[in-house]
This record gives sequence, structure tokens and C-alpha cells, in this order.
Amino acid sequence: MKEHWNLSKVTLLAVCLFISVTSILTVVLIYSPKSEILLHVSLERLFFYSSVYGVSFLISGEIIGLFASSYRNLIWRKIVLSTGASMIAVLALILTVWSIEFEFIGRFAVLKIILLTGAMVFTFLFILDQIQKDNPWRILPLLPDSSANKLKERFNSIDSPIDWIPPVSESSDFNLIDYCRDKNVDIVVRNDTDSELDVLGLLATGVRVINVSTLWEIFAQKIPHTEISKDWLSKLDLRQNDPVVRRAKRVIDILFAILGLLISLPIMLVAFTAIALESGFPIFFKQVRTGYLGQPYVLFKLRTMMQDAERGGAEWASKQDQRVTHVGRFLRRTRIDEIPQFWNVIRGDMSIVGPRPERPELEEGIIRKLPLWHCRYLLKPGLTGWAQIKYQYASDMETTEEKLAYDLFYVKNASFFLDLEIILSTLRSITKGSR
Repeated sequence: MKEHWNLSKVTLLAVCLFISVTSILTVVLIYSPKSEILLHVSLERLFFYSSVYGVSFLISGEIIGLFASSYRNLIWRKIVLSTGASMIAVLALILTVWSIEFEFIGRFAVLKIILLTGAMVFTFLFILDQIQKDNPWRILPLLPDSSANKLKERFNSIDSPIDWIPPVSESSDFNLIDYCRDKNVDIVVRNDTDSELDVLGLLATGVRVINVSTLWEIFAQKIPHTEISKDWLSKLDLRQNDPVVRRAKRVIDILFAILGLLISLPIMLVAFTAIALESGFPIFFKQVRTGYLGQPYVLFKLRTMMQDAERGGAEWASKQDQRVTHVGRFLRRTRIDEIPQFWNVIRGDMSIVGPRPERPELEEGIIRKLPLWHCRYLLKPGLTGWAQIKYQYASDMETTEEKLAYDLFYVKNASFFLDLEIILSTLRSITKGSR
């Protein structure tokens, strides 16, 4: 079997952390003059500073989009982002060293660290991308022809190298294991009802056997509701409902919310003034939303629409909604209108990260078409979520169905690491002015 270099996100970040830490140690220990401050600190402090730089590089890289797969084929962007992440991380390093040593790192050392880290990370990501392109996943769909063709068509837009292996008509002398070995198959996709497949034999040859929902989960990071059965629901492991995890998440939510309110207070005051000048009072907008386990609660936002926007009843919000004011359009694009929801987090109605809540009056139609909609409320709704950073604004039933697929992925894979990725990606979307 061929070796694959399609690294997981955790492995990718671990390698980049190693590169960044190695870069600063190389510059300090080999390419710095004797006057460099970092040459005169203890070894323990040097490793501490290197770790601060490495972690800062990962955080800044995630925020600016260095590790986003959508930039995979844009070489110039990778160069810029690798260098940009290095520059931000160096600023964190300079501040950390100065706060402890009361001295600044030499400017030539700073320049060398930026250039070496940026060059090495870019080289690693570029080589990795080339290897992945030359070694696509070889997937054999053991599905009915119509289902297999539909699956291939829907996966055309997925940014992952896949080589679909055509199934052959089984005959008396056909051996699936030999066929997979000859074709270097990596993954076999089967129906959950296929009980005759020699799964153990395939696993012994290095072939992974999965169903369609797992295929979506791995390669698209979403799970369409049409691919979910009761068996999938019965195996759902809600790790965030563990008492220890739940309490830890609650503490983190409260700390984030208090910090968010304090930092955003000046922005809120400017927003208050702008809203009042354009469309008067009230400044805040209250709306009933569906929360944890389907319980309704009152959500707080800054008002972004005309005061009589819903005189005709509840409507879907859209990107170019004519009911939105000029100030409101800016507040939505920068997500400033969401700031009051920190109060919902403190009250316990919401979490920082989770599926976005919907209005009960709009959910009646949604549930009729999407029976699994209530799966979203197995976790607390959030200020931001996986669907918000991966997909566009939901303005109709079709986009709502697509966002549900991302929410189902989050419900199944929720973790502190995924929450951190969502928060950092949300910061990136805010700086881009997207919602």
C-alpha cells in the first residue's frame, strides 16, 4: 500500500510548531552576535521564549488563514501569510522578552527569525501540497451506481485530492481484497446494510472501511442529514455533556464573555451613538430564540433593522436585506451587533461556540423538511459556530439545510480544540468583514 501524506490538522500544527521553535533556537544559538540578549538568558527561559513564539505563530497563522485549505493552490498567498504570521509572533516574543528581561531583542535577530520561520513553513506547506496532489486518496465506492455517481458529483467541489476507483462486476472468481491491493485503494465506502463485506480482511491489508456519512465527515467536515440514520444517532458521543467538561466549558464561557464585554465597551458606545443618530431608539433588539434542548430564551442584539422591519411577520434575513439600515449593515458585517450576546452567555442561555439559534416561528417550516433539526440543540447555541465560519449566511431553506450539515459535524466532534479553531477563524472572518 502507498503511504499517505494527508496530515491531520493536529499533525500539521505540530510540525509548524516544531519549525517555528527550531527557527528561533537556530537564529539565537548559531546566527546571533554575542551581544544578543537571548544568548545570555538561562536555557529554561530560552525554551520558554521559543515556546511563546511557536504558540503565537500557530495562533496568528490560524487567525490570518495560513492553514486554510482554500489557499492551497495560491503560492504567493502562502508566502505572504507565512511571513505575516512570523511577524505577528515576533511581536509577541518581543513583548514577552521585554516584560521579563527589560531589554529588546536585536533587530537583526528579529529579521532573521521572521525570514527563517516564514521560509521554512512555506517550504514545508508547499512540499506537502505537492505530495498530496501527487498522491490523492484512492476511494472505492461499493454503492449502487446511482448513489455512487451522485456522491462523486457532490464531491467535485470538495478541496481534497480524490481518485475514485471504479467498482467491477463481481463474478465467482472476483476477490475484493486482491482488487483493492492491485488498485492501491485507501478507502472503501459501503452501505451500513452491507453485512457480507469482509471488513476484517480489508483492514488487515491497510484499507479503511467507512460509510457515506463518515466520508462526508472526513473530507468535507460536514454531515448531510440525508446520510444519517437512527444507528448514527445511537452512537453519538456527546463529550461536552460530561459533567467535568461541561463545567470547564462554562467557566471558559463566562471568562470569555466578561473579557469580551470589557474590551468591546468603547466600540459599543460608538455603535449606540450611530444607531441613535440614524434611526433613533431603541438601541437594543430582543428576540425569542430556541436554546438548549429546545427551550426558548430571549436573545439580545444591537438593532440593525428599521424599527418596523417585521410589521408583516417573521421573515428570513438575507445578505442584501433591504430592511437593514446603513449603520446596521456595517454592524452585521463586523459582527458588532452580536456583542450584547455576551450577556446571554453570562446568563447561561448560550455558549461562546455552538450551533447558532433560530427563531421558533421560522423553525416550524424547517422541522417539517429537516426532522433532524433538533439535533442542533443537544448542545447550547453559540455566538459563533462551525457553520458560521464554513458557510454563507442562511437566507432560505436550501442554505439552512447546508448549514445543518455543518452543525451536525460540530455536534459529533465538539471539543475544546475545535472550539478554539472556530474562535480564531471567527476573528479572521471579522477582519475580512464577512459574516
